[in-house]
Amino acid sequence: MSNLQLDVPAAMLPFWTDRRRHKIARGGRGSAKSWSIARMLATRGIIQPTRWLCCRETQKSIKESSLRLLADQIQSLNLGYYYDVQQQAIKGQPGTSASESEFAFAGLKEHTADSIKSYEGFDGAWIEEAHSVSERSATVLIPTIRKPGSELWWSYNPEQEEDYVHQLAAMDDPDTLVITINWRDNPWFPEELEKERQKLQRVNQDLYSHVWEGQCRSAAGLMFKRDWFEFYDVLPSRLNLYIASDYAVTPDGGDFTEHGVWGLASTGDLYAVDWWYGQTDPAEWIDAWIGLIAQHRPLAAFEEKGVILRAVESSITKRMRETQTFAHRIALASAGSKAERALGFAARASAGTVHLPRLPWAVRLLNQLCAFNGEDGRQDDGVDVCSLIGRGLDSMANASPAESDHRKRRSRDYEINSDDDSDSWKTV
Repeated sequence: MSNLQLDVPAAMLPFWTDRRRHKIARGGRGSAKSWSIARMLATRGIIQPTRWLCCRETQKSIKESSLRLLADQIQSLNLGYYYDVQQQAIKGQPGTSASESEFAFAGLKEHTADSIKSYEGFDGAWIEEAHSVSERSATVLIPTIRKPGSELWWSYNPEQEEDYVHQLAAMDDPDTLVITINWRDNPWFPEELEKERQKLQRVNQDLYSHVWEGQCRSAAGLMFKRDWFEFYDVLPSRLNLYIASDYAVTPDGGDFTEHGVWGLASTGDLYAVDWWYGQTDPAEWIDAWIGLIAQHRPLAAFEEKGVILRAVESSITKRMRETQTFAHRIALASAGSKAERALGFAARASAGTVHLPRLPWAVRLLNQLCAFNGEDGRQDDGVDVCSLIGRGLDSMANASPAESDHRKRRSRDYEINSDDDSDSWKTV
């Protein structure tokens, strides 16, 4: 076996040299903590027999596991000769120094104290995204990894002060190593992430401190600020209209389906023009969408790619044909976290260029935006609509100025009666 070179940030080296039972790496995005752990485990499996459980709180499929990350680092380190990357596990190749090594992948939430016993003989566990691990899952896992000299490696981006792993890191236990590592500790920090880091720092310092500097969320660390948004009584004379929709298929208690009509003025300012939301079956919200298309004739309709769109695609197409109401639909991929997907809209709002009407649905939307902290689990379907509009901005065009030849662009003139608190709009 030739000499192995282990390239990881210097801040992560104690994970390799220290022999304490609990090792915790915490910090913001771009720190390379997960990447480093994957590299160390792959290298360790060649030097000595290593059986390691790679787990997280929820793992509904192997795609949600750390298998791909570990496999990528095996390839990056040119260690493919030593490992057999399988669909559900990674095992050492027979006849190599890694022949007795094995990496298994599991979701802790799906296990009980009895079902997790199959991992009792493992040398350790890597708990990825450890901030989401519940106390119940931790108390099931920790006594299971009981082999003499076994270790538990935790990696996470801090979320809440009360999270189990964050409390574990604060215990000042002599058998627990705690490393704080952030983007500046990563000598391979990519230029693409540097641009994203600077963008969020300009938009929201509080959220930046959480995402990039590894600080726990606080009440002040919400993504949107109320004073960013302007209320209007009368819309600009010319607007290019677009619609964005966040679909849901579970009525009566599930997520809301929300449709938002937005106007882009000649100045580039965004105006919320009309809105619909409801916890209904698809037939009802598709008709609501058709109604908005017929009324406002938007230049494009943005929607989210994914399993929900695939489920309703044929129904939307059929209804458009039946009503002879058509729209240029653009499906956008949902890459990154909810907070990352909302950055484009947040950037516009922070510049004071997003305007809302003085109507109840707009107040509801503003409350959603100002309560949004980037996490799943709360009502934020209106935020998802705003996120789609923000991500669609590159394919949107400003309205032509009123004095130009507006026949070349399908802009619309609107006004709103601020004394009317219904959802009715007047077309001029």
